[in-house]
This record gives sequence, C-alpha cells and structure tokens, in this order.
Amino acid sequence: MTKTPPKRWIICGLLFLGTIVNYLDRQTISVSASRIAAEMHLNDFNLGELFFGFLFAYGIAQILVGPILDRFRTVPAYAVAVIAWSLAGASTALAPTFGFLLAARIALRLCESPNWPLGLRVVARTFPASQRSLANGIFESGTSIGSLIAPPIVIYLAVTYGWRASFVVIGGVGFVWVAIWLLWFRKNPEPALDIPETPLEAGQPANKAGSFAEILRSRVFWGLVVATSFLNPLQYFYTTWLPRYFDKYAGLGFGTQLAQHLVVVYFALDIGLWTGGALVAYLSPRMGVRRARILVTAVGTCCMMTVPFVSVIRNLDAITAVICVATFGVGWFMVNYLSFTSEVSTTRISTAAGLLGGIGSLAGAGFMLLVGGSIEKSGSFSIAFLMAGAMPVIAFVGIWISTRPAAIPPAVALAPTP
Repeated sequence: MTKTPPKRWIICGLLFLGTIVNYLDRQTISVSASRIAAEMHLNDFNLGELFFGFLFAYGIAQILVGPILDRFRTVPAYAVAVIAWSLAGASTALAPTFGFLLAARIALRLCESPNWPLGLRVVARTFPASQRSLANGIFESGTSIGSLIAPPIVIYLAVTYGWRASFVVIGGVGFVWVAIWLLWFRKNPEPALDIPETPLEAGQPANKAGSFAEILRSRVFWGLVVATSFLNPLQYFYTTWLPRYFDKYAGLGFGTQLAQHLVVVYFALDIGLWTGGALVAYLSPRMGVRRARILVTAVGTCCMMTVPFVSVIRNLDAITAVICVATFGVGWFMVNYLSFTSEVSTTRISTAAGLLGGIGSLAGAGFMLLVGGSIEKSGSFSIAFLMAGAMPVIAFVGIWISTRPAAIPPAVALAPTP
C-alpha cells in the first residue's frame, strides 16, 4: 500500500474543519427552526419552502461553479468561498421577514457551493485510491460533527442572546478557518493540488473523460447521477428535519434534551463515516478497492432501510437508536459515493463533482418540499420515514451500475493497490 505523507493528512484535517464551519452555518437555521417559525408565524410547509430554496440554489450553483473552479487555484478559491459564505450566514441575523430570510439562506447556499467540488479535488490529488474513502470519510465527517456540535452551541446562544445572535457568532468562525488555511499553505505549498495529471499510485493512469461532453457520455457518471438523486436528499433530510422532528413531534421541546438526542444521532453518522472509510482501506489490499467499497456501501444501505420502524415505535430511546442505525448507514454509503465521484475525471474533478452535487441538491430540494408537505397534511413524519427507508435501495443500484467493471474506463484505478 502506498504510504501517504503526514502532511497530506493535515490537509485532510483542514478540509474536515472547513466542512464543520460549513455545516455550523447551515445547521444554525435548522436548530433554530422552531424559534424562527414562532417569531415569523411559519408552518411546516413554510419551513419546507425555506429548505427547498436553500437546496435549489445550492444545486444550481454547484452545477455552474464546478467548471469555473477548475480554472482557479485551489487554495485561494477555497479561502474566498469560506469568507463569502460566512458573511452570507451572518446576514441571516438581519432578516425581518420570511422573504429576507429566504434570500439570505439562498445567498449562503450559493457561496457554500464550492466546498465539495474543491474538497474532492484536494482528496483525489493527494491520496491514493485505496485511501480515498478514508480521507473522504474524515473530510465528510465535518458535516456530522458540525451537525453534532451545532445544537448545544446554537441552543445556548439562542436561549441566552436570541436566535439572531447565533448567526453572527457562527458566521465569525469562518474567518478563523481562512486564516489557518492560508497560513498553512504559505508555509507548506502543495503544487499537486493544481496539477491534473499527478500520478497517485503506481500503475494508475489518468481518466480520459477530460471534457464536459466526455463526462456527460460516461456511464460511470450517469450511474452516480442515480445514486446522488436518492442519497443526497437523505443526508439533507437527517441533518435538516431531525431537529424539527425531535422538538415538535417526539415531544422533546427546544432545550437540553433536544441537543443531547441530536448529538447522539449525528455522532452515529460520524462513526459511520470514519469506520466506513477505514474498513475500505483495510479491505482494499485483500479484495480490491471496488469490491471493498461495494461491500461497505451495501451494508450501509441495509442500515438506512431500518428507519421506517420509527413510525411504529413509541419509546424515545428506541426511536433514537433506530435513527442512529440509519445515520450510521449514511456514513458507510457516503464515503464510497464521494470516492467514486472524485474518480469520474482526474482533469475536471470539480466539474464532475459540481454536476453530481448539484443534481443531488436539486433532488434534495424537491424532497424538502415533499417532506414538508407530507408532514403538514398528515401531522406526522411517517411518510417521510417510509420514503427514507426505500430511497437507499435505488441509490445503491446507481452505485452498482456505475462501478460495474464493463462500465469503468480502463483509466480509472479501482484495482487492488500494489
């Protein structure tokens, strides 16, 4: 197995911290949803509209921003993106009406769109194929860590100083990350980040899907389109709607108990992201990278399929346990989806990642409206949890289609690591 220099793992850690900042900014509104809804007289369908606008803007932005990012150097582009989304997140505190609130969240989402196209580019150009799932798991776990630490922080700020103050404080954290990011790369330049054809492993040639048209003709790409259309909405569902579910529909209320249950659920997602990537790294030399990823993804799919049982369980601890199993499964699935995404093209990683992320976000936007409408009409999360249990199966079919040996160009290195 190719040994990865320690400095590369520090870069992965910086991506992890940046993603925490990203999710702190977006989770602030999810955790504060009940307080905001009460002040602005919003119902669940209104919240669905808010989440829809948030993800719809993100989807469009990712599709457009990917090709643009491939024209710029990684380090300064990342810094500009984080500054922009931090300012947009803080501006939410000024919202006097639902319209202003929606506009502020759309602005945040537009500015956040470079995070994954840039992050996946960094991982693909600094880690060998056998370690990408682990690196992506660490990077992606920033989403769940952000979701995990957001509830106690935001609830404390909202209760003590008001929900508006929480947006200002969280927005300021991004500027600290930018300073650390720029200082690190000033002292430790990493030219490989902006060299498309950097060889990562012996015997690993470059993928020839180098143009936008070639990416669109790739069967690998279209299989991943199916996967992202049913996977990304689930990730957004768990990180966006669970605070509302536990607060209003599970009877926890807005306070310490809500924060505790959310911490447990999102910690399960973290464990899934870390252990899923680590297991792929362990199994790859023994059974090949593709088989290792598929096995872990399949188990993650089975875990996610258990969540409809929440609707027939009355014990709150048991409900939390089932949701933890589902979020753990999201982690095992997500680390491998991201690794396959970063290998659609080595020359236009941000373009491919932006397209797939954008499509997934647009699907997620529609799902947010669907969830909000079903809750408003039925008065429960039963339909939402039923859909959340069925969607992983379709997502797995997409992964299977995209990674069949006949579907993968010879250039994509998914063979066992020497």
